[in-house]
Amino acid sequence: MQQTKMQYAALMACALLIVPAAAFADSGYNQQNQMPVEQSYMNAVLARTTCQANLETGSTSAAISDMQSIDQTTISSDSNKINTDLQALNTDASNKDKTQFKIDLKSFRTDSKTATFDLRSAIKNAKPTSDERTKLKNDLSNLRSTYKSCMFTAGQQFANARVLAYGIGIQRVQNRTNTLQSKGVDTTQLNQLISQAQTNLGNLAAALSSATNSLQLKAALQSYCQYNGCKSGINFHFAAQSTLTAEQAALDKIKSNPNSGQYSSLIGQAQTDLTNAQNTLHAVGTSKYQGTQQTDVWNALHDAHGIIKQLWSELNGHGHKSASSSSPRSSGSSGQ
Repeated sequence: MQQTKMQYAALMACALLIVPAAAFADSGYNQQNQMPVEQSYMNAVLARTTCQANLETGSTSAAISDMQSIDQTTISSDSNKINTDLQALNTDASNKDKTQFKIDLKSFRTDSKTATFDLRSAIKNAKPTSDERTKLKNDLSNLRSTYKSCMFTAGQQFANARVLAYGIGIQRVQNRTNTLQSKGVDTTQLNQLISQAQTNLGNLAAALSSATNSLQLKAALQSYCQYNGCKSGINFHFAAQSTLTAEQAALDKIKSNPNSGQYSSLIGQAQTDLTNAQNTLHAVGTSKYQGTQQTDVWNALHDAHGIIKQLWSELNGHGHKSASSSSPRSSGSSGQ
């Protein structure tokens, strides 16, 4: 779920575009498309949890069936708790209740660990015969084989949710790019960036669809991150790159305005902020952010955004602030 939070943070960071906020009134689109992404991730987590629950309860049933002297009291109670947790998670997913889902998932994980510990203790204390050990070993082997297959299917659900989220992230940037273009901004560089993101996503989708086991699926997922998060794969930093490119395009549009000369100081300050963000992104490349790099990039973009938004309003007659007013400063901007 942490990965899901990172992706949503990255998608929301794309909102740092530059013309007045009313020009980007696509919140209906954002809400409409974010909901299926959240639901897809929730369903994928539920699928994985179901695999784990079936393994836990199946192992308990096998131990009770195969070992005559095993104490059933504690392990049966543990198994019932897991089934109750799973029912609650199914209800949460059906109700699209993300908050309660997280709470119940935490309970499941705690109960699952307890069940595993209690089952091992019960098996040890039962002092099984050689025949009982052999029978239980075979049953557990079959359960693990089923679990492995189940987890691969669940992993495919997670992969599909990742592709869906990335695709929606690209579409959101495309929508805002279209808005910028309608305002007379040159969006050539933005469209090239979007095209590269689409190509990258296509390559990822192909790698995922060709995976035949969980290891291959995991390797494909770790090979490319549209934002930030791949330890050894490619991190495209699409939110930061698209925001930087959009801000620069808007600033270039401002520079071309015949009346922009009186704002040369603010324009220079905004350009410095964008250059700083660009230099940091170049240093990061396709690696993960290190140290303060992520904060440095988004602080610079946030500062440039405040200045460019002010200049856009001034030069288009939408604002009343003086050209010398200072730009907003923030140290809390983040993104990927």
